[in-house]
Amino acid sequence: MMVDAPMVWGAAALLVLFRLGGLFLIAPFFASRLLPMQVRGALALLLTVVITPIAMTTPGAAVRVDLTSLATELLVGFGIGFGAAMLVGAADMAGDILGTQIGLSGASVLDPLTGQGSSAMAQLLGFTVVTLLLVTGGHYVMIESLAGSYAWVPLGSAPDLYAGTASLVGLGSKLFATGLQFAAPVIGTVAVGYVALGVLARTAPQLNVLAVSFPLQIALGLLVLGAALPLLATHFASWPVHIDEMGGVFVRSLTGGR
Repeated sequence: MMVDAPMVWGAAALLVLFRLGGLFLIAPFFASRLLPMQVRGALALLLTVVITPIAMTTPGAAVRVDLTSLATELLVGFGIGFGAAMLVGAADMAGDILGTQIGLSGASVLDPLTGQGSSAMAQLLGFTVVTLLLVTGGHYVMIESLAGSYAWVPLGSAPDLYAGTASLVGLGSKLFATGLQFAAPVIGTVAVGYVALGVLARTAPQLNVLAVSFPLQIALGLLVLGAALPLLATHFASWPVHIDEMGGVFVRSLTGGR
């Protein structure tokens, strides 16, 4: 028995590492390119050592390593991180919409978080949301949610992957709605500005509306965005609650809602 114990612990640690790997693939901050690969690897190994005893002592845990078990662990971790990533993605999407509405969509720069080009407005909102994530301790909540997921989906279990995938799709649909909610104040204000410019063009045909509209819509959009940022920060002050709720919805869907 003493000879097999290290092998069992190593197999359990491998499964835990795959669940953590799924989280690190998509979760904000953990998946950032600003975090060196060596640091991410060391953090994953450290968390594996800490979480493995919890996973092994969970009722219903059965250590077995095969392709199905590894894929299941990867999906569970990915789903837990997806809820937090969706909120950051909604902020990025809102930034892209705002950049198009106020005329700053051409200001595209390299995003250091993803290594891809994005608009300046998307980066502004994205960095704001990630900063709020770290300030409110959302990264700790993601790790706690992953450790707590073993009470619902123990090692070696066979969860309902179809229901879990459907839950992820449902969470993904909220990305667009959340992004539009963030951008709604600026979109509404700029739309009113366009109507006012249309009326002005009809009443004063000699006025060059195009020369006036671009600086006006940029100034108006930035003014409203500056006023709306505190409301955005207030919404994301409850980061831990949002992450825990969305991660809980996904994990419970794997067990059929039990």
